[in-house]
Amino acid sequence: PEVKDAWTKTYGTVQKVMEPALVEQMKKLAAQKPASTIDLVRETWALVEQDIDNHGVKFFLRIFEIAPPALQLFSFKDEMPLESSPGMRKHAGGVMRTVGQAVAGLSDVQSLIPVLQQLGSRHATYGVQPEHFAIVGQALLWTLEQGLGSRWTPEVKDAW
Repeated sequence: PEVKDAWTKTYGTVQKVMEPALVEQMKKLAAQKPASTIDLVRETWALVEQDIDNHGVKFFLRIFEIAPPALQLFSFKDEMPLESSPGMRKHAGGVMRTVGQAVAGLSDVQSLIPVLQQLGSRHATYGVQPEHFAIVGQALLWTLEQGLGSRWTPEVKDAW
């Protein structure tokens, strides 16, 4: 109970301090992103979506390759081999579909912000730490690069 209370207070503080800044930053980024950049993200995501569950599995395997202790945060941590874990496949597919929601919402950041806020709130209760976000970002870019092959260009990388 003490640890949970500490996390709840910590999350409350982080939310109060960081959330307004995040909302403001998202608005600025949306204003700076030309439509062609958003189109490029959407076009490449549409290619990845064609095999979304398998890309999701690769994404999570990459996270665990970069940061093996992260596996302990997940309910499927004991389902070996991970490559064929039903729990991981289901979770990975759901995560990738959430990325798809974010991609779909790029032209309307105001509607995207609540989705991201809810996602952040949920993950704070799971023990996700700020340093995990860089790992997730790195794994997502790697997954996109692997999935897109020769279509992964410097322009696509910059758009993402």
